[in-house]
Amino acid sequence: MDDVNSRLEQAQQGTGGPKINPDEQRLYLGTFRERVVAAVKQSRVDYGDAQEKLKAALNNWPDTTLLIDQDACGAAYTDYLMMAVSTNHAYTLLSNSEKTTQTDDPYAVVLTAKTAVNQESIDL
Repeated sequence: MDDVNSRLEQAQQGTGGPKINPDEQRLYLGTFRERVVAAVKQSRVDYGDAQEKLKAALNNWPDTTLLIDQDACGAAYTDYLMMAVSTNHAYTLLSNSEKTTQTDDPYAVVLTAKTAVNQESIDL
């Protein structure tokens, strides 16, 4: 009975209950690794080759969403935002997102699908 009451209380508070793999979701800007098509780490957001590779991925994966961490991207976030707009992709701008403690170089931009795609290599 306590479990039911706990879940009802969480629903009323808007927390939605416990998350599955919260560390993984923090690492990939709120999504699961299995859904990630491509990703750019914070240290590479200003690199032209990473931006070109992401643009190619956007063209190859039309039904995806671009997750952009404004804090991790710095001034480059507008470049990624314009990529999403120019390719008619859905996008989500994140700010003050919960940072992972697993890495010193977090992901700043993640291209994600609605379902699992299981891309072997995602780093651009």
